[in-house]
This record gives sequence, C-alpha cells and structure tokens, in this order.
Amino acid sequence: MKRTLFYHILNGILITPFLLLLSTVFSLDNELANGIVSAKYFRFYLSAGFASVVLTFFFVFNQRLARPNIPDLLIIAFCITGISVTYNYNQSLNSKSILLILLTVFYFYFRFVFQANKCTIIWLTVCFIFTGLAEAILGLRQLYGFDYSHHHLFLTTGSFFNPGPYACYIAIVLPIAFFYTLKYRICYKVKFHVRNIFVYFLWGISLLTLIASILILPATMSRASWIAATGGCGLVSMYFLAKKQDIKTFIAIHKRICILIACTAFLLITVAGGFGMYYLKKDSADGRAFIWKNSIELIKQNPVGVGTGNFSGSYGHIQAAYFEAGSASEDEKRVAGNPEYAFNEYLQICAEQGITGFLLFVCIIVYSLYVGFKQKKIAATASLLALLIAAGVSYPFSVLPCLIVFVFLLALINNGKNITALPKAISIAFAFCILMVASLCLSNRYPTYDAYKKWHRMKQLYSHRSYEDTANGYRIIYPLLSDQLDFLFEYAQCLSKSEQYAESNTVLEKAVKISCDPMLYNVMGKNCQALKRYAEAEQCFRKAANIVPGRIYPWYLLANLYVEMGETEKAQETACIVLTKEPKVQSTAVREMREKIKEIIQDSKIQKHTDDEQEN
Repeated sequence: MKRTLFYHILNGILITPFLLLLSTVFSLDNELANGIVSAKYFRFYLSAGFASVVLTFFFVFNQRLARPNIPDLLIIAFCITGISVTYNYNQSLNSKSILLILLTVFYFYFRFVFQANKCTIIWLTVCFIFTGLAEAILGLRQLYGFDYSHHHLFLTTGSFFNPGPYACYIAIVLPIAFFYTLKYRICYKVKFHVRNIFVYFLWGISLLTLIASILILPATMSRASWIAATGGCGLVSMYFLAKKQDIKTFIAIHKRICILIACTAFLLITVAGGFGMYYLKKDSADGRAFIWKNSIELIKQNPVGVGTGNFSGSYGHIQAAYFEAGSASEDEKRVAGNPEYAFNEYLQICAEQGITGFLLFVCIIVYSLYVGFKQKKIAATASLLALLIAAGVSYPFSVLPCLIVFVFLLALINNGKNITALPKAISIAFAFCILMVASLCLSNRYPTYDAYKKWHRMKQLYSHRSYEDTANGYRIIYPLLSDQLDFLFEYAQCLSKSEQYAESNTVLEKAVKISCDPMLYNVMGKNCQALKRYAEAEQCFRKAANIVPGRIYPWYLLANLYVEMGETEKAQETACIVLTKEPKVQSTAVREMREKIKEIIQDSKIQKHTDDEQEN
C-alpha cells in the first residue's frame, strides 16, 4: 500500500511540469509588455526549469534512458543546423535560437517521461484535449460578449493575440478529440460502471471539445484552420471506416475502384474548397502567393539560410529589389505588405535554416508520419497532420503554444513500443548534459522577465511623450531586449525625438535585420536628414517606398527632403506622386499629408509644375 502511494506521488511529481507546459496556452500577464505573448514564453521557461530538475533527479535515481531512434538523431541534427546557421549570420544567438534548443530539450523530456510511465501518455493527452475545450469555450464567451477579446479588430481570439493562431490551435486539438469521441462512442449504450469512470471522462471531454470547436471555428474566419481540421478529422474518419468488416471486405475485392473513387472525390473536394476559400478572401490569398514568390527568391539567393528569426528583415530586401526593378504588376503592388512571416512554414524554415535544415525537417516529418501510420497512433498522427496542413498556409510554428503541441505530438508518435535501455552510466551522463544545456539557455532567459516588467512600466512614459526619460530607461534594458522588434522601434523613436539621431540609427540597424516594416526605414531616413546626411536619407526613404509601394508616407518624407536639399525637379516629381498616387486605404492621414505638401511647396516653379501634372 505504502509502495503504491509512493509510486503515485512520484508519478504526480513527474507529470507536473508537463501539465504546466501544456497549460502555457492560457498564460496572460498584464504586468508584462505584450503580456498576451510574453507571458506564455515565461511560463515555458518556468516549465523547462522545473522539468530539468525533476527529470534529472528521477533518472539518476530510478531510470535508464532509451536508446536514441532515428527521429531523435534527426531532431538533434536539425537543432545543431539551426544554431550554426543563425550564429554564422548574426555572430550571436537570439531568443529564437534559444527557443529552438529548449524545444529540442523538451522533446527528449517528453520521450523520457513517456518511457518511464505509459500512463502519463493518456493523462497528458487528456490535458491537451482540455486546453482545446477551454479555448473553445473562451472563444464562444468572447463571441457572445461575455468576455473580452485580445484584439480590438476581432471578436474572437481566445487567449491568443488574433484569431489566426487561435483557430489553428483549435484545429490541431479537434482531430484528437474526434478520435476519442468515436473510439469510446459505445459509452452511452452500455451500463455505467465505476471502474470505467476514466473512459467516460475521456469520452465526455472529447465530445464537448468536438462540439465547442465546431461551433467556434466558423466564427474565426480562418481558412487555414478549416482546411487543417478537415484534413485531420478526415484521417480519423477513414481509419474508423476502414475498421468496419463489411467495408474492409468491399475494399479488398474492389481495391482499384475504391482508390479511383477516393482520389476523384479528394480532387473534387480540394478544387471546389480551394476556389471557395480563395474567393472568400481573395486579396489575402493573392498577398500570400506574392509572399511565397519572393520567399522562393530569398531561398535562391541564400541557400545556406539567413538564420532563425531573420526571415522578415531579409525578405524586405528581396521585395524592395523586386519593386525597384519595375516588373511588378499593379495587383502585386496593391496586395504587397510587410510580412513578419512567410505564411508557409516550410518556405520559412528553408529560408532561415537553409536547404540542409529544410531537408532534415522534411525527414523528421515524413518518418514521424510513417511511424504514426505503421503503429496505428492515429489520434496523434491526425493532430500532427492538421498542424502540418495549417503550416502550409499560415504561421503556427511562430506561435509558442502550437510549437509546444508540435513537440508533444512528435514525442508521442516516436515513443517506441519496444525500448532498449542505455547503460546506467551513459543514461546519467546524457541526463546531465541535457540539464546543462537547459540551464545555460534558461540563465540567458530568466533576467528578461524583469526587463519586460520595466518595459511595460516605461511604456506609460512613452505614451505621454516623455521621450528623453523613456530613452534613459530603455537604455538599461536594451541588452536584454535587443531582438524584440517593438522594443527596438520604441527605443529608436525615443532617441530620435530626443535628438540622439546617430544612436537611434544604431538601434534601427538591429531592427531592420529582423523586420521589413517600412517605418523603420522612415525613421532612419529622418535621422539621417537631421544629421544632414541627405544621400543616406534618400536611400532610406526610397527603400521604404519600394518595400510597400501602396504607402504614400515615404514619398511625402522624400518630397520634404528634396525641398530641404533644393532639388527642385526631384521635389516636383515626388510632390506629384504624393498628390496623385492612389493609396491602398483612404484615411485622414493621407489627406493631411497632401495638404501639408501643398503648403510646403510654395515655390512657384514647383507649384506650377505640380498643377500641370494634375491637369494632365
């Protein structure tokens, strides 16, 4: 009895950090800057530290590790490749690289705990399904006005920052909930028995998750999540249909006909669904296609990769060069933006990690799907398939809760049935190696918690335009947040407003490595203009104008620059663009810029030329 109690207590301690990890999706903190996102990262770091201590202690005194399998080796190789490419590009490791290392560590931690106790698999699966149920209920509450959304433009975001990643998360949970709903559907037909209480619980929570998810997904207007959920649930449906004896017999007799019917149906559904979803948000779909086109060019020019977290900054140079060449169509100019993501994780991985990293990632995925089908781990495989489908048209790997689920599903699938243990000494050495790696990464991350708190407090000064005081405060935490785009932009703005132009540009040079936002180049150009470095200012304004041609502001700044330089002809041409260019979105700001440019160009020659151009 005592031994059984001790065994349950030990397993409870073992599983706690992983329950904490899966609950990361709910983390919010109003005391942190960007607390919807940053709080999730700090919960992740807390879980990593807790898991490192618990599992090292557990395996030193109680267990031996399983021999590495093929996916284990591929994941280690992928992690090393990503770190190497990023360090080669940045000459340092950023927060995204450290996240990659910690996710790799957690993959092995999941494998360790699944090996130590098979019961943890089903308990963690239940926890995962519950997160989906809780998120779906929160989304419904937001939709009907009982709770507030985390984005002022959307009714439903769950505990995420916008509906896109929220819907993807729901779509990943949906297939595994659908699987257990079908697997234990006999529950409502048989007589209740207390020894089957856990089965009733699993079936009930799965059914509720399925219903709530189906209700909330249409409201998110996320095409990626609809496709992903359909793909994952389609796999589950095929599995249960194929298990029926009469269907199995029919398939065995008419195998070729069944394959032809299945392929035809799949093709028709795909084409019809594709056209419908394309025209649902046509401009959005065209915009993503344009991003993919430029992403392929980025890969061609950087086959080794640009490093984790550097996609957007590198992409901006490609898009600017494309528009500067003058071969772009009007539709491409209209839909162009400044994306943070490739909206195709496979292209983004190839761009950031290089072709080698991409091939390793493909091998991990293909092998995991093969193992999932072969060992009939359909629930986890269906959810993984949904995540992979979403990754083809969205950015789930750029959202921490989806990355955690990805690692969880990989470990679930690749946890072998027949495990050969390593010798005790090697097991202990390997456990300590992982502990050391995790400790080094976390020692870099934990100090940023206070930095985020200070950033949040300093934002109040920033909003009240106390730029010099804010700049002094930001200068202290700058070393800890030097790869956070929002922080870099705010810090650079404060420095610029307090006339510290050269230092502002130093900060912006870091920012443009990780983002293609034209505003970064606009501020940099204004700093150069204040320093009388007119050639550099012109280059910055033109770069901003070429990245997103639909925006008028860079041309407005350029017109002001030419007036200050006394470049009459260039001022005439640029003023004409400001006054005649059709913006992507009409706004008060556009009207104000046009009024101001009319006031600035009081010179008769410029005014006459501008009037002639407008008449023509």
